[in-house]
Amino acid sequence: MADNILILGNGFDLAMKRKTSYTDFLNFFDSLVNENKPDGFDEWYHFQKDTNFDISEYKDNNILRYIHENKKQLGDNWSSIELAITELAEAFYFVKENITKLSGYIFSKQEGSIARNHFFFERLYGKDNYQEIEFIMKIISDRYFDSPLKKSLILEKVNTLLIKDLEQVTELLEIYLSFQEYLDFEVNHLTTSDTALAAIKNIEISKVITFNYTDTPVKLFNIPKEQLHYIHGKIDMKRQFSKINTMVFGIEDKEIGKINSDLIPYQKYYQRIVKETGSAFKNFFKVRNHIGNHGFSVKNRKNIIIFGHSVDPLDKEIFQECFNLTDKNVYGYKYIFTYYDEKIKRSIIKNLTIILGKDKMIELTGERKIAFIHSLDSNGLAKEMLD
Repeated sequence: MADNILILGNGFDLAMKRKTSYTDFLNFFDSLVNENKPDGFDEWYHFQKDTNFDISEYKDNNILRYIHENKKQLGDNWSSIELAITELAEAFYFVKENITKLSGYIFSKQEGSIARNHFFFERLYGKDNYQEIEFIMKIISDRYFDSPLKKSLILEKVNTLLIKDLEQVTELLEIYLSFQEYLDFEVNHLTTSDTALAAIKNIEISKVITFNYTDTPVKLFNIPKEQLHYIHGKIDMKRQFSKINTMVFGIEDKEIGKINSDLIPYQKYYQRIVKETGSAFKNFFKVRNHIGNHGFSVKNRKNIIIFGHSVDPLDKEIFQECFNLTDKNVYGYKYIFTYYDEKIKRSIIKNLTIILGKDKMIELTGERKIAFIHSLDSNGLAKEMLD
């Protein structure tokens, strides 16, 4: 008797026909900014407890503005937005470290001096994120061109502004997903879509690690909330789960010694600490026994099924910990990664190699402890799962 652990990414919600792509989110934001509220928004908003929402507070959000200006280059995945936030944060750090050299561009009276000198960053500094550097410099220039404040104080204020912008994006995301939850389950009564997960018998007793903020596994598969770990927090407009917004939305975790202190608040690990999302998922990997056919205690094997997650290195810390936990415990296990198409499959393999190292990947695939199946192939999943 094997235990099943599901690790879910946003592809899971999309497979369940939920509008949780970042394009859906940006379209929602555009509608509100243009005072064209989606159908049902006022009805949903009316029933939210202690919700004080003013869209004007979000109109000047620098992160959303940057994403809008560059959405054609960012692709279709949430990881692309997180990468954009990473590049903006690192661009700020670059500007801060080089503020003396860059002051002539930032505070120049010559109109367009920043935009016309992007090759300055490429050739002189070898920076390929000159676009983000220009964006940060323009924020400083627009706000503090004639300011008498010291440059160090200006930079401190801009960093505070960007962190606040990130918090606003997270708040707006909670509003969108909460509204979508209302539409999908209260208005449209969404039902389960056919996927490879149909192969899992008694899926409601599975343990779930979800990178999503939504209650989709609860609503569609009747999985009790105590069997879920919301690794990045969850939507909770009425603050029943926590007194604060627990949603984690930021950049790749890096070792403290390798990152400037200005960037720490952007990191996911830091937000998980501040928002107290915890590490309850580790309990899912503990040894569990059952009585076998011969009356002896037998250790349960574990299927770890990753559905709808690109295994992007942005989340490498969590995946590394999962593999460490299965390696330490004395039971049989198998990681089964689902993919939507061959391109995504190759991307998952590449990302796993980055996270685990090529030697570990060769070892685990050779031992059949890692397998890949199409996200719609329930027969394939059934064959790969340990009994």
